[in-house]
Amino acid sequence: MNDRKLIRVEVDPNLCVGSGMCVNFNPDLFQIQPDGHAAYVGRKLDEMAALDAAELCPVSAINLIYEEQQ
Repeated sequence: MNDRKLIRVEVDPNLCVGSGMCVNFNPDLFQIQPDGHAAYVGRKLDEMAALDAAELCPVSAINLIYEEQQ
């Protein structure tokens, strides 16, 4: 059983190349920002969608941050 609590989703701007895979996968949660990098913009945390987007990211720029990781 997974007892970790997701507290945020981050897109590392140093890794993100703006491929848009995350945005194409879920435009309600991810958007390309003016600087060309993606950002998680969802009002609620959607762990499953964020995990799926992280797996699709060609440069592994999407990180899920859990409470136990702080």
